[in-house]
Amino acid sequence: MASRPDHPTVGVSRLRASGAIKPDSTSIELFGRPVGVVHRIFPNGGSWSFFVAPCCGRRVRTLRLINDRILCWRCDGFGHCTHRDRIERLRERLYGGPARLNPRPGRTIERRHQLEASLRRALIVERRKALENAR
Repeated sequence: MASRPDHPTVGVSRLRASGAIKPDSTSIELFGRPVGVVHRIFPNGGSWSFFVAPCCGRRVRTLRLINDRILCWRCDGFGHCTHRDRIERLRERLYGGPARLNPRPGRTIERRHQLEASLRRALIVERRKALENAR
């Protein structure tokens, strides 16, 4: 996930690797505020650590400071990408030329059916959002 330069981002993996979060930690201070930490422990002895997002209580790997609030990617308003970005990327893959650098002779694009279905779903979501905003 690309970080935005105007919003500081903290990843739990970096803190775990640096030793700031230990396997028995239950909270850590980020941006001057306490944030919960939970661990997923595996039968082989390994574990993953997650933040407990202060905004929604979900387990997340990264948190971002936006307008003096600590938010996860679901609550920050940016998300991973907008539906408009996804629609443009899908259209480019479908209609922008060969999908491979060296396409096989007689072939157009692999996975065309899946990409077209994904494009249809993204267009439906965009239409629904437009209708909800119009109300």
